[in-house]
Amino acid sequence: MREQRFRWFMKLTFCAVALAAFAIPCAAAEHPFKLQGTTTVLGNPFSQAGAAMQGSGAATHLGRWTNTGLIFFDGSSGPPFAATAIVHFTAANGDHLEILLNGEVDASFVTTATYYIVGGTGRFADASGSGDFSAHPNLDGTLSYTAEGTIDY
Repeated sequence: MREQRFRWFMKLTFCAVALAAFAIPCAAAEHPFKLQGTTTVLGNPFSQAGAAMQGSGAATHLGRWTNTGLIFFDGSSGPPFAATAIVHFTAANGDHLEILLNGEVDASFVTTATYYIVGGTGRFADASGSGDFSAHPNLDGTLSYTAEGTIDY
């Protein structure tokens, strides 16, 4: 009888430990993040509604990506002008990553900003991170840009 109780207790303990292990969420890990790409601005970013943008490029953890978003320049003072963007990236595997940009753009449309990762879908559902962002205009009217910092997921 005593041996039977001991076995039952051991089985119960094993099940409790197994359940606890599955219930503990995995902690996000910080990774280096680098991004480069080109985008087309569709409209006037100085307008109150901002301007749509769409682009493509490559990044660590995303692979080849495409993006859409909105970009806003505050023309009430400057240059430099305050710049804000909301960008939705679609990774090579279909996962989404949401990034906010906050910085400034000079009279020649060279932009410096800080990026903030604010979530997404799939493996990026609870992603966070931040880093440096820079962009410059190209002769064809597009913008080339890079970002470097961290991503936690």
